[in-house]
Amino acid sequence: RQAVPTSGLKSSSAMRRDASLVTRAAEDSAVTALSPAVSAAIVADQSQQDALEKLEKSPSTWVSLCGAKVVRPPPWVTAKGVVHFIGGAFVGAAPHWTYRRFLMSLAERGLWVVATPLSTSFDHQRLAEEAATTFERAYSALTAAGLADPRLPVYTVGHGMGALLGAQLGCGAADAKAPGYVGRVLGQVLISYNTKSLTGNIPLWKELWTRDELRPVLKGISERLSQVGELTESAAGTALDLGSFVTRAIGLEGGAQIIGGKDKLEDLYTPVLQQLPRLFQDVADGVKDTPDEREMAKRVPRQYPKDMQVLLIRLEDDPNDQTEAFEKLLKKGSHASDMVELVQLPGNGDLPLFNEMPNMVDGTDAMSRAALSSSGLFDGALLGAGAQLDDLVDAINGFSAPAPDGAKLAPKLPRVHLEGLCAKDFRHPLDSRQTRAISRLPGIDIAVRQVVKALEQKVYEENISSSILVGEQQYPWLNDLMIRACDVLDITEEETPEVYVKHSAEPKAYTLPVEGKRPFIIIHTSLLEMLCEEEIEAVLAHELGHLKCEHGIWLSAANASLLGAGSALPLVARIFQPLIDGFSGELAVWQRAAELSCDRAMLLVAQEPWIPLSVIVKLSGGGAMSTGRRALPREQLEAFLEQAKLYDEARSESGLLSAMFGG
Repeated sequence: RQAVPTSGLKSSSAMRRDASLVTRAAEDSAVTALSPAVSAAIVADQSQQDALEKLEKSPSTWVSLCGAKVVRPPPWVTAKGVVHFIGGAFVGAAPHWTYRRFLMSLAERGLWVVATPLSTSFDHQRLAEEAATTFERAYSALTAAGLADPRLPVYTVGHGMGALLGAQLGCGAADAKAPGYVGRVLGQVLISYNTKSLTGNIPLWKELWTRDELRPVLKGISERLSQVGELTESAAGTALDLGSFVTRAIGLEGGAQIIGGKDKLEDLYTPVLQQLPRLFQDVADGVKDTPDEREMAKRVPRQYPKDMQVLLIRLEDDPNDQTEAFEKLLKKGSHASDMVELVQLPGNGDLPLFNEMPNMVDGTDAMSRAALSSSGLFDGALLGAGAQLDDLVDAINGFSAPAPDGAKLAPKLPRVHLEGLCAKDFRHPLDSRQTRAISRLPGIDIAVRQVVKALEQKVYEENISSSILVGEQQYPWLNDLMIRACDVLDITEEETPEVYVKHSAEPKAYTLPVEGKRPFIIIHTSLLEMLCEEEIEAVLAHELGHLKCEHGIWLSAANASLLGAGSALPLVARIFQPLIDGFSGELAVWQRAAELSCDRAMLLVAQEPWIPLSVIVKLSGGGAMSTGRRALPREQLEAFLEQAKLYDEARSESGLLSAMFGG
């Protein structure tokens, strides 16, 4: 029992499993989740039509569909399966928030995610039926609308209480309400499985809480909690909106993000809190206990499908885990050994819930702080938890079968023009933080303005005299790329910068604003020779990001050394140049932060990740003497991403010591 290897190689049993899953997928593709009439009614419902349309046009966006929370794989990834996710007690009520990073990572691997909210109850039979019927309705809508391929294999993925419910569903707990569910599911992934009953978890449960004379009292508590919730919901939404506004106004951007507003109340806080009345009502209705290991020990060997492929995941630091006990029950039921895989991964039982909280002040995360070598005390631990979550996602991804034969990428969506786009809509929080920090440095503002004014004029004259101005007659294809990128970023014709092509063996592009004139972008011939047109458009978008974010004089100051300024500047500017040189470290940190915003602008124009990533890999040496003027193949880019994980691991190991000793 060991962690699933990440090399991509599969064992012979895994290959047999894949063949089995694909065969069953073909056989089950004709199974209809609901009757054609019901499916048609779902698709015809206006609210569901709106949800389906949003799913079609907005990949990687959570959408409410038939009571489930659904996110689709991005259009640049081939869909390979559908995941029915059931979360843990309490946190499973809003899985698109509480399990956000985990589930989005699954979607990025090509898995549709249909998460059925778990409104915690002591009545497991009802929970299982609700989960199965909600999934079936959402699945029917997706397939009837032609969004999800009915040949895609379906997997149940459960965590904690959701893992127990997944096992109960496998045993037929919802057959009466959703008779086609078990036959549709080709495999189950059960994370941190445990069957501890209420009696085993809550002291004096049977002796105190289940007494008949308490049932009227508990019913009254349930009704009061429901009434209070309805009365306070509106006021709470207003309070959250106000709290978020005030928090942001006093400079706590991260705190405002955490608090959220009325939308977050309806989407996260309310579903979580509304579970309390239901729990009291369950006990008032006479629920004495939840299924324990003795009950599951009877059901699993007899009722769990013998041909169900199962991945059991035990997290090392979870004291409540009973995964090995469930594995023994499967073997007792003559489950084929090559159909059951148990892996042990690092982390505690809450690992699937890992969502890094932004820094309270500036809203940054550990990864971006590491990019500026400004890690905090706990950043190493945060990066380590992120790496552990990636291992968990990789294990599930490796378990799922490959995409069916003939599966294709989703049709490429028309490019979205971001009308009304402002810098605050995409500016990276580190950029905002470092811009505020550098603006406070004493004397630098005056010095920068003196040097930059002279520098801009010097470079402008040099461009006119020794570079090629891009336009309809010179480099017309490059001119078209600039116009297209400006359209996406909502940059008007008057704001569009001039572009100059300069002969140089060094592959670079940079931007300078000019006071009283149009800003301009300089791109070197060697960069044009290295990149294809789509990659060049991404580079132009990156440079436009500087202008959209009004990086202005700080960008010019940071580029002063790059452009060879110094002795050629007027006397006044040369006097102030040493002061700027003294702040070169701060300028370098600011520039690295500003580049993060510009990378976001590049993604906004490309509207897919592979072209921007291809640019980065080529500039890192990945395109040397290999592909010529075309984007790098997907396999090479994925290998580079695997290499990047080594950095995460190194930072997670060294982050704590570096923070403690100032490294």
